[in-house]
Amino acid sequence: MTQKVTALHIADRLNVSRSTVSRAFDPMSRISPDVRRRVLKLAHELGYRPTTAARLMMREYPHVIAVIVRDVTNPMRAGIMSRLIRELEREGNLPLVFQVPNARSASARIEAILSHLPSAVVMTGFMPPSSVLTLCSQRGTPTVILNRGGIRGLAANFVTSDHYEGGRLAAEKLVALGCRKIAFVSGQGGNDPDASEERLRGFLAGLEQAGAMAMAAYDGDHSYEAGRRAAREFFSARTRPDGIFCGNDLMAMGFKDTAEEEFALAAPEDYQLIGYDNVETASYLPYRLSTIAQDMTAVISAAVKGINSLVANSEKSIRVTVPVEYIARSTTSERETK
Repeated sequence: MTQKVTALHIADRLNVSRSTVSRAFDPMSRISPDVRRRVLKLAHELGYRPTTAARLMMREYPHVIAVIVRDVTNPMRAGIMSRLIRELEREGNLPLVFQVPNARSASARIEAILSHLPSAVVMTGFMPPSSVLTLCSQRGTPTVILNRGGIRGLAANFVTSDHYEGGRLAAEKLVALGCRKIAFVSGQGGNDPDASEERLRGFLAGLEQAGAMAMAAYDGDHSYEAGRRAAREFFSARTRPDGIFCGNDLMAMGFKDTAEEEFALAAPEDYQLIGYDNVETASYLPYRLSTIAQDMTAVISAAVKGINSLVANSEKSIRVTVPVEYIARSTTSERETK
């Protein structure tokens, strides 16, 4: 069927010109959005590709998977992308990667991305606007939100770590370690807060369950420098925290370095510190960072399995939450109080 479909077939079915069909695959062309949507949707249904090169590519890779990601400079997200691409390729798919700075940019580029006629779209690092999900649905292209967490009220497929439980677990551990002046460094300062929102929600709920409250908070952006700024703000205050949860390991590393260099404070002697993600460098000296670990092998495996399932049947629903765990290293004392 794929070999026989031509632009003329598409044009005849939709009662448009052949040139209109060609322009529908050019994101820069001037064409009615409704006509473009109808052309691309039918082309997707029929397996049509507009160029000889694309048809040849399709013979080797029957399924193109569009992967839209924000900020691959983030070490955790870079690791996710590396694993995801490798596993998609291992399953015989062709991943096409598009990096966007924020959700608004993803919305602006989705027409161009869908012009590649992907069999599925994976989005990570941001919460896609409902307009993006709606457009993909209209085209018959299934979507998967990867490792975002907190997908409430959306008819969206997702595979994620349990970020809420991770935040709750961090709060539980700090209270159990005897911390009473507890602070949090979030990732909410970025353009599109991703799973940080769920981690913060879980953390505050965990404190409330333990009868504790957060005495201070800093909105970081998941960067090493954000952790450094947070340490300066917390330890310059009249009342210093004795327990800190950072929304990712990179901020925790910046926090620890600055506490030592500028305030002569060490963890766990002067304060307890917990990060999040369990990136490889978290286990290195001089950090040996206690952290909430995501099982990214399980997350990626479930995501690829879900994508393959959706490609076979776009009507299926994929909603998977993978457990996290606490890893104790040198930045917490582990002398838990009862």
